Amino acid sequence: MIAYAHTATRSDGSPDPDQSHWQLLDDHLNHVADAAAKFASSFHAADWARLAGLWHDLGKYSPEFQSYLAAAGGAEAHLEERPEIVAKVDHSTAGSQHAARELKLFGPLLAYLIAGHHAGLANGQDATTACLEERLRKVIPAYANAPADLLALATASHRPPGHALTSGYSLGFFLRLSFSALVDADWLDTEAFMSPGKANSRARQPQPPLSALRDCLNTHLACFGPPTTPVNHARAAVLAACRTAAKQSPGLFSLTVPTGGGKTLASLAFAIDHALRHGFDRIIYVLPFTSIIEQNAAVFREVFASLGDDVVVEHHSNLDPDAAHVTTASRLATENWDARLIVTTNVQFFESLHAAKPSACRKLHRLARSVIVLDEAQTLPLTLLQPCLRALQELASRDSHGNSNYSTSIVLCTATQPAVEQRPDFKSGLREVREIIPDRTQLFSTLRRVRITDLGRMPLPDVDLATRLATHPQMLCIVNTRRHAAELFARLPADGTRRHLSALMCPAHRSAVLGDPRNPAPGTIRHALKNNLPCRVVTTQLIEAGVDVDFPFVYRALAGLDSIAQAAGRCNREGRLATLGDTFIFTPEQPIPKGFLRKAADSAAEILPLHAADPLCPAAIEAYFHLHYWKNEDQTDAKKILDCFPRQLSQPADLFGFQFKKCAEEFRFIESNYQAVLVPYGDHGRDLIDELRATYNPAEQRKLARRLQRYVVQIPAAVTRQHVGRGLSCLHERYLILDDATAYSEDLGLQLVTDRLYEPEQLIVS
Repeated sequence: MIAYAHTATRSDGSPDPDQSHWQLLDDHLNHVADAAAKFASSFHAADWARLAGLWHDLGKYSPEFQSYLAAAGGAEAHLEERPEIVAKVDHSTAGSQHAARELKLFGPLLAYLIAGHHAGLANGQDATTACLEERLRKVIPAYANAPADLLALATASHRPPGHALTSGYSLGFFLRLSFSALVDADWLDTEAFMSPGKANSRARQPQPPLSALRDCLNTHLACFGPPTTPVNHARAAVLAACRTAAKQSPGLFSLTVPTGGGKTLASLAFAIDHALRHGFDRIIYVLPFTSIIEQNAAVFREVFASLGDDVVVEHHSNLDPDAAHVTTASRLATENWDARLIVTTNVQFFESLHAAKPSACRKLHRLARSVIVLDEAQTLPLTLLQPCLRALQELASRDSHGNSNYSTSIVLCTATQPAVEQRPDFKSGLREVREIIPDRTQLFSTLRRVRITDLGRMPLPDVDLATRLATHPQMLCIVNTRRHAAELFARLPADGTRRHLSALMCPAHRSAVLGDPRNPAPGTIRHALKNNLPCRVVTTQLIEAGVDVDFPFVYRALAGLDSIAQAAGRCNREGRLATLGDTFIFTPEQPIPKGFLRKAADSAAEILPLHAADPLCPAAIEAYFHLHYWKNEDQTDAKKILDCFPRQLSQPADLFGFQFKKCAEEFRFIESNYQAVLVPYGDHGRDLIDELRATYNPAEQRKLARRLQRYVVQIPAAVTRQHVGRGLSCLHERYLILDDATAYSEDLGLQLVTDRLYEPEQLIVS
């Protein structure tokens, strides 16, 4: 019997009954096997992935599936992740059962991949939800029509590589990347047959070699000319240190450079040189906030402008699909990160590394043969620090001979390097991290542009604080809660010089208040600073998230020392003052919110008196992180992510100890108790919302929702429930819309509720 993998469709989208146009199952299996083996070869698992590819669709050889395929037709027959499809036919269980029988020792491991290639990686054992053990016991249609030579492929070489078998976590990590190779290979081959137009768009002009990126960067750097000032000499030294360190063997690196030290281009130079030296394929920048992503991506696009728009691919939820630099090819590249330079978020990166769904895991095999630059590394959440560090350690791991297991190097790039190295008082840290800058102390001294004054731990009343703030024609005050920001703003003179920023303002509104970095409009913060006009700004810590502004005076409510350093980076940022800028640390009258913010502030309060002369010197930062991590190490895996993997691999039953689905559910940078509210800010925001109201096609609604990301405010779900029907409406049973125009203030943003504390998690985007 001839077996088919996919039916064909006519040009109008209807099923094509001519079976000569259908894809043969043998062809599909071989195509997927070849691609999966190629993807997995970068982490020494080509044979393993090839077998997964050859067996992943064994169930399609059953007469039942072939009959169903002919009856269903089109793409509908391939959507096995949908429960109603699984109820009709199950084609992925067959291969997993066959693997468990044929590979006596490691069969269950391959079964995870095959059983999950549509529905997602399952828990090995689970009493409450579908699990691998249950799938392996399931009664399924026979697949006796499969070729005998295909069924008898198991050999001694079909086993995970040695580096994967060192621990349960290492093996689970390897399985997820192997799953990625299988899923991407399967989706690409299916796309090539079912959607050739999309496949042709993906197969754009060949990606430029990394050597072309290096040439562009060298040309860009040459435009700066020889250094003539102490700051420029320091930046040149940072660049030289990065290019020298790029010659080292792959592994873990740290790049500790103060604000203004040129670390963006220097880290890019390291990444390109290092990738070329070791034959890597791509560079991945991982950043915590969209403001930094958009800023860095704009710099990179300027550097590589001659190579086209597809070289730099942004992947984050706030990406505007209408932006000029977003092409069809670059948008498709976000699905599997098939590009030379990816710029993405901590959320996308780390949640994918702990994901179970095929769509989220699909890109992971691209991490192999990559240089990963983790910018602002100090922003990793304390409660997920241990699994984050463990994943980084795994990516950069080497075997007993010093060979890289995943051909990956990682750079922890920051102005306040967190003390994440393993030591007696912090056993969860990273091992063998090499610092790129030979003399950090001297570099920080050379680039020092700010004097830090600690006003002490006696709470400073708001009335007195506001009086101090009003004495400075230009000043920035950063506080810990949205309520405090709004109240301080109200105390400043209403003379047209005060400005407010908080997460209650949608991103488009905040951008309008800040002004364009290159050509700011009159009335914006950047225009006032550029033209030396009075400008007093009160904000939450969102301005510390990569927003380039330059004030002569900055006030920072007590917080973690890393946050204080970020605030100081907005003071005399460009070094234009004749003397040092002034940054003041004060204890706010209002209590610091419980949880992460208070713990960080408490640690800073202990360190500040010990380094009063220079609270932001490298020694002070290191002491702060040592203390902070040591005091809270019991919270560094608060969700028990590492417990989702077997502690030992000593008996066959341990192979069912992987809890992939549970891990994915628990590993969340952003808690789900906030909901997005679309606000009709400005003409463009109102037009998009009106268009959404008139659109009933779900696919078109999703496209519009992506375009509306810059008009979203996140508020607690409890608040939205109180206001639905009273200022908020639910559109298409999915989208919350602000209907009450009076509830959105031009100064303060969304005012449905004014007594909620600012939550730093709202700055993090996927």
